[in-house]
Amino acid sequence: MITIILYSFAGIVVLILLIGFASPRVAKMERSTTINASPEKIWPYLNNLRSFVENWSPWTEKDPNAEHVYNDISEGVGAHYSWKGEKKKVGEGSMEIKTSEPMNLIKVHLEFKGRGDAMAGWILRDNGDGSCQVTWDFESDNGMNPMARLFGRMMDKFLGPDYENGLSKLKAVCEA
Repeated sequence: MITIILYSFAGIVVLILLIGFASPRVAKMERSTTINASPEKIWPYLNNLRSFVENWSPWTEKDPNAEHVYNDISEGVGAHYSWKGEKKKVGEGSMEIKTSEPMNLIKVHLEFKGRGDAMAGWILRDNGDGSCQVTWDFESDNGMNPMARLFGRMMDKFLGPDYENGLSKLKAVCEA
């Protein structure tokens, strides 16, 4: 009886590892919204990390007591901030703007303490009618780690609602 239980457990572990290795190495996710505002009005909320944290980050409301530390660059390439909060809410990490193409594109590098890193960003598309489509994307390379790859399959479920909440807040701020 114990042998059957052990073989069953081993089989489940092997199955999970196989699914993990068969999962995509790169996890991608994105969300978009249309904001009734020009790219010029939206841009300062994206290109300034303090503005992101204070005005529309979905994680600020999850852990309002998290500590945020900013560097001396307030916006654009090189702007950086780190956070430290409750592990189950927001954890610990940092974000730095790596690319900033005015009214068009921002790419940030994210580091999650003990959990790896990722790239994320915002793309603005002027609709020509006074509105703008904002797309928020996320991409992480999970390497050969089968558990990370398995988690990557669930990225949309875990991160998608936060992105939707954040974009909803950005829309409200920019349309006010």
